Amino acid sequence: MSPRRLSPLQRGFSLIVVLLLLVVVTVLGLGAAQVSLVNERSARNDRDAEVAFQAAEAALVDAETDVLGPNENPRQRLCLFNRQDATAFVAGCGGDGEQQGLCAPAGPGVDPAWMTVDLSAGSGKSVAYGTFTGQTYFSGDAATDSSAGASPARAPRYIVEAVRSRGWHANTLQSASAQDASYIFRVTAIGYGMREETQVVLQTTLYKPAASLGCPS
Repeated sequence: MSPRRLSPLQRGFSLIVVLLLLVVVTVLGLGAAQVSLVNERSARNDRDAEVAFQAAEAALVDAETDVLGPNENPRQRLCLFNRQDATAFVAGCGGDGEQQGLCAPAGPGVDPAWMTVDLSAGSGKSVAYGTFTGQTYFSGDAATDSSAGASPARAPRYIVEAVRSRGWHANTLQSASAQDASYIFRVTAIGYGMREETQVVLQTTLYKPAASLGCPS
């Protein structure tokens, strides 16, 4: 029995089917590659955000040491944090030296400092991690001015606001007069990811019941 020969029309149809299959396979391959790239980018962004979050948390802890102590660093400024006296805190957080990053209480109807102040290193209004505690936090700007491994691109920073407070303790009766007002301290910290554009801002409030040792009460 002689082999069956395909007509030119049949051979042309087979070519079309093969080409269609190649197109389908190519599209599926491109789709799979695209999904892999998206997943990889998402994982990288998640890791970057986690690095920034941990840096911001570290800045909150550093600020807590700055405000509450114990702090044995020669540059410590524990005496400036007095719940009865906020004169060391300046408008705009722009103080120099030991007043750096200390923000005066906002007046009635005025946005608080954490909503308006520039927390970046170039502004000079925030405190870099370890400035007043002597602690170190490895980051890109501390090494070669570029990100190193999984370290943040910039060291975390923070500001401290004096916030007028009355009735912090339910069992304490406080005077309503301005001179008898007491203060709590609101800390706002910013942490950077491996890319400087990735930023996380965290906030906490600290209550200092008494002056630190060696400070006027």
